[in-house]
Amino acid sequence: MGSIISGIQVDEGSLEVPLDWRGLNPKDEGEVEKRMGEEKISISYRVLKKAQNGRKDLPPLVFFQGGPGQKCPRPIGINSCHPWIRTALNAGFEVVLPDQRGVGDSSPITPSSLLKRGDGKAQAEYLKRFLTRSIVCDFEYLRIKRFKGEKWVSLGQSFGGFITLTYLSFFPEAFNVAFTSGGIGKIPPDIMESYRKTYERVIEKNEKYFEIFPEDREKLCRIADRIVAEDWRLPNGDKMTVERLQSLGQQFGMSTGFAEVHWILDEALCAGELSENFLRDIWTSTSSYGHELYWTLQEAIYMDGKGTLDWPSDRLRESSFPQFYPSSRPLLFTGEMNYKWRFEEEKALIPFKDAAFALEESSEWETLYSIPQLRDNPVPLYAMVYFNDMYVPREDSMETLSMVGNSHYIITSEFEHDGIRVADAFKKILDFAVQNGDVQI
Repeated sequence: MGSIISGIQVDEGSLEVPLDWRGLNPKDEGEVEKRMGEEKISISYRVLKKAQNGRKDLPPLVFFQGGPGQKCPRPIGINSCHPWIRTALNAGFEVVLPDQRGVGDSSPITPSSLLKRGDGKAQAEYLKRFLTRSIVCDFEYLRIKRFKGEKWVSLGQSFGGFITLTYLSFFPEAFNVAFTSGGIGKIPPDIMESYRKTYERVIEKNEKYFEIFPEDREKLCRIADRIVAEDWRLPNGDKMTVERLQSLGQQFGMSTGFAEVHWILDEALCAGELSENFLRDIWTSTSSYGHELYWTLQEAIYMDGKGTLDWPSDRLRESSFPQFYPSSRPLLFTGEMNYKWRFEEEKALIPFKDAAFALEESSEWETLYSIPQLRDNPVPLYAMVYFNDMYVPREDSMETLSMVGNSHYIITSEFEHDGIRVADAFKKILDFAVQNGDVQI
């Protein structure tokens, strides 16, 4: 049943898929139906068109959401939506927004549903069914069943770029052209090496922040000292810690991150004590509520075949980056590092602790990429690479793009990691593809 929301026609749908895609090809519909008899889940999606194009058959542009564990954006109107959506609609596409399995409306994972799976090891094995290979099979089955096998134009943001490369590895025939934004990781993955680059980039971001707001260097240390001196609590009851304070730096990779953090610190102290406004802002800015799968699966998305995670952020901090410890002075902000303290201290993540620890100890993973297939990739791949990207190191992106066949890129310092969401970075890369004749609009 469709609806019109401020100039956008929105049609919603859902599709049942097997929980476990291992050993299945989405094109083998009989085998897929048989597997769904064992256990199935539901994938939800929305299709957007400009209202005046509601009855037209338009080529589909599918969006691979960043994350992991994040739902697709919800349409709120042609003049208020993300710039990339407006660009795609104006270019004559219908925009397909599928929620990845386990999030949004797609059989969402909750603490109670996870607990029903058994102990931590059983929960971890269940969560492995919600990683990239399964997501790709869902989307390929969606293409076949709901879009009559029509080839995708795709846009993958951040983790969505990881999805893109896995999809191209196993089902290149699904695409006319693929776009990515801040989403080309290292292949084969090496999480320790990528994290090392991330730590180095976060050091650069700290230096830039304190260059813009030099008074905050000493203020940050004073705030940390007050946190240590007393038992402070956030509005939900979480203990306020220095590591929680440091984690504000997660925002440094976004376009407004520096300013947002500065204004949180600006109201931190009132008569030498931590203010209620500050504690509230810390909670709203760093809370994992609604993002539990993001932290639980964040490192698992790098695992390709065999190997063990074993808390790489913690290990690297101990061996190579001790300046990020909460006891260090001057104090530094951290970034996207997935430290184990999150699962020990955050109420939102404590129900996921056993699964997270079991995932960190796991050694068996599905294969993510086919390097021979990517070398011979027949699909035009257009990547927007952000020079200062704090989450997906540009060095990894450039190394991978040099290996993937038929790849093209723009590398820019004009935007941060959220370039397609807050600015029209997508239009730049789309125009590039149009100029090359790979997209007709």
